[in-house]
Amino acid sequence: MLDDLQFDVFGPLTVRRAGKLLEIPQAKHRVVLASLLLRAGRTLTAEELIQQLWGGEPPLTARKTLQGYIARLRKVLGADAVVSRGSGYAIEAGGGRLDLDRFNSLLKKAEECTEPAGRARLFREAMDQTKGTPLVDIPSEYLQQGDGAALLERWLNATENWADAEMAVGRYAEVLPRLRALVSEHPFRESAWGRLMTALYKAGRQGEALSTYQEARRLLSRELGVEPGEELRETHRQILAGPARTASDPTGPASTGPASTGPASTGPVPTGPDPTGPVPAGPVPEPDPAAPAFGGGATGPASPYTLPPRLAEFARPAVEAELDRWLREVSRDGGERTGPQALNLYGAAGVGKTTMAVRLAHAVSPAFPDGQLYAELQGDGRLREPADVLGELLRALGVAPAALPGELAERVALYRGLLSHRRVLVVLDGAPDEARVRPLLPASPTCAAVVTSLEMLSTLGGTRHVRLGLLSEGEALGILGRMIGEERLAAEEGAARDLVRYCGRLPLAVRIVGARLLERPHWSLEQLARRMESDRRRLDELAVGDLSVRDSLDVGYAALAAPEQRAFRLLSLLEMASVSVRVAAAALGLPDDRTEEILERLAAQHLLDADFVKGSGVHFSYHGLVRLYARELTFNVDSVQSRHGAVQDALAAWYARPAGALVPLRATPPVPGPAVRAAAALPPELGFTA
Repeated sequence: MLDDLQFDVFGPLTVRRAGKLLEIPQAKHRVVLASLLLRAGRTLTAEELIQQLWGGEPPLTARKTLQGYIARLRKVLGADAVVSRGSGYAIEAGGGRLDLDRFNSLLKKAEECTEPAGRARLFREAMDQTKGTPLVDIPSEYLQQGDGAALLERWLNATENWADAEMAVGRYAEVLPRLRALVSEHPFRESAWGRLMTALYKAGRQGEALSTYQEARRLLSRELGVEPGEELRETHRQILAGPARTASDPTGPASTGPASTGPASTGPVPTGPDPTGPVPAGPVPEPDPAAPAFGGGATGPASPYTLPPRLAEFARPAVEAELDRWLREVSRDGGERTGPQALNLYGAAGVGKTTMAVRLAHAVSPAFPDGQLYAELQGDGRLREPADVLGELLRALGVAPAALPGELAERVALYRGLLSHRRVLVVLDGAPDEARVRPLLPASPTCAAVVTSLEMLSTLGGTRHVRLGLLSEGEALGILGRMIGEERLAAEEGAARDLVRYCGRLPLAVRIVGARLLERPHWSLEQLARRMESDRRRLDELAVGDLSVRDSLDVGYAALAAPEQRAFRLLSLLEMASVSVRVAAAALGLPDDRTEEILERLAAQHLLDADFVKGSGVHFSYHGLVRLYARELTFNVDSVQSRHGAVQDALAAWYARPAGALVPLRATPPVPGPAVRAAAALPPELGFTA
């Protein structure tokens, strides 16, 4: 039966049957359903639905895929829920089963009512049908800009008219929470700011009303470079001119009329700092002629060399120069050196840890004439045991397989004995923790090791730790130019910069882009940039051969415990530059101390960046590509109810701030794609900062 279905398009799209929530987890299915509900009872052609789903670049199988989406919606909602009409589809949701219909009906009555109390009541009932901004979880730019934009403007105007009607009957304090939410979500809407000022003034809070004007003025000046409009300035002048009124006094400044919204601001993708700076490389020392040839009982080659090939295109001179010099000093000082003998290169997935380690090992090979060894500590999706890795290294050192000791301790003793007094560099790639590394480190002060890991191996003694960060724009363009040719890059420099920006300056992403352009010489850079422009396609475009940004992030995500995975997914829905522990705890429904542990774990895995914000403590943020990955996961894994609840609870934490607390409002640029529009301007001490 269709009569027991209820549809909501305000807030997240929800469907209930007899009061029970029906799950529609697939984003594309929700786009189709939302498009049909916005025109409930009318036919939407297949071409219109295809445009809502894929914009101007539909796949060749778009019509067939759409038919599959319709079939799956019918399976969830009922065979007769979505009807075929000619060349299109329609959904019947009459009888008050759609919140939009109830809203429109009550809104029409309210607009026609002239009696103040009745008008206020009808507007209140109309707004009670809504649960916030419409279509917040629908990932369709075309829908948001078409029917969705018209509905959003109607809802915004209705919210302001509701506030006017309530204030006309003296309900000033009652309108404050919703008006605060309105200016948070739409910080450039001056008409909403004016009504908030008026409500505060009429409620006897003149000081807050004046400070609210200053907040709006600073925001408009900082983000848009403009002063407030005449209506907002006039409201400010009227508040200055008269004494504070009581809530029962009907006189005072009139609320401002509707104002157009301004453009969204843009901001940089949060990045982690690169701790290394440009340090000139020291002179390359000649190999010590007194150094003994490799031997020590091994029957294999005198100087084993098992490094992977060096990738010449991926030079990072500023970082490599300092590390190159340090490794050469380790070799030159030999047994007299008392400093670290190992180098731990750690950082986020895709920052080029393995590439850097291999490049360094090749560069300093003359300083380690007795051999360079390489071993992966993870393979085929599993961790390798130290005994297995030692077996590989011992065979490279010339030990016959039949002569390998069976016990780990015996293999460690043989390995370190063979390296004693030799100049050998060992590269250990992908260390999960210190315990799996310690048995593999040489004991001789004449040897050195380079260890790569996702997390810092902080308890590994005698180790220098270096975090690899993102590329600078110049480094990224340099890598791209070396891959595809400087002339091709120079011919489309603007598009090249766009590509680097879409890559978030992540080395792996830049490498993938270069490889795709290299294998498609007929492509222009602008063509690939257009393909990567859409957030919903970007991760799909960042894959070539066996390289994939999504796959590299899968490794870190899979290593997380279930609560950490949940936090990583849900917090990506909050559209702000960074989040504090307090707001994250509210979103996740966990105590602050437990939330802090989870966030620190995510930061250790470099799935979040952590930075100290003066006045509000440590805040956590996503890299742009990591946020896209997390949002893909949450829309595939988490229920609509879970996603909606996380955002609502985060906003509730903001509303719970002390009454009268004045804090600077900071606009946060919206992140395109399938994201809930959480508050765009929230106080920094509660976790939402630009």
